Amino acid sequence: MPRSRPRLRRLLPARALAPALGLALVLTGCGGDDEPDLPPRAPIPSELAEPLWNPCDALDPAEVSTLFTATFDQQTGTSDEPRCTFTPTEEGETVLDINYQLYGGTLQDIVDQLGDPGDTSALTTPRIPGSSGARLIVDTDDEALAVTGLVRNGRLIQVVNALDLTPYDKEATVAGVRRLLTELASHAKESGLNTG
Repeated sequence: MPRSRPRLRRLLPARALAPALGLALVLTGCGGDDEPDLPPRAPIPSELAEPLWNPCDALDPAEVSTLFTATFDQQTGTSDEPRCTFTPTEEGETVLDINYQLYGGTLQDIVDQLGDPGDTSALTTPRIPGSSGARLIVDTDDEALAVTGLVRNGRLIQVVNALDLTPYDKEATVAGVRRLLTELASHAKESGLNTG
């Protein structure tokens, strides 16, 4: 039985699935000519009708570049359809996607709904200052590293997805995702987005 490959996780309203699917296919297709076998996860039902803000507002692009030792093109979408994606200018560098959702359940509910990606995954519960909880999921195989971080501020759940192809620096990528979670949680707290 073939091993499952690392997966990206998404928390997105249904209307945002089209760009998410496109990004997931781009990310998973950059390793070769194979058909992508990392389908996006089903979205978690949202209690949020309209977007509140863009998660990129909490992040300094220069700091993101320093954390992941890469130069990025940042896509922020529009005020009606915000997105927060950092695409590297050099092939083979880390790709980042940040999204959010209001959710009344627990972080473990979210992890359970994302499903079990197989024996390539490790789940930890890091302490993120300014948050009311966090989870870090690290999926690895010989070809890629996928790190998903979830940070909670009340009902607000923010998600950082990082994908890096071999050769990757697992320790540095995980540390970078943790730093972004800290920035997102701090921004949410300072901006009054600490809902519920």
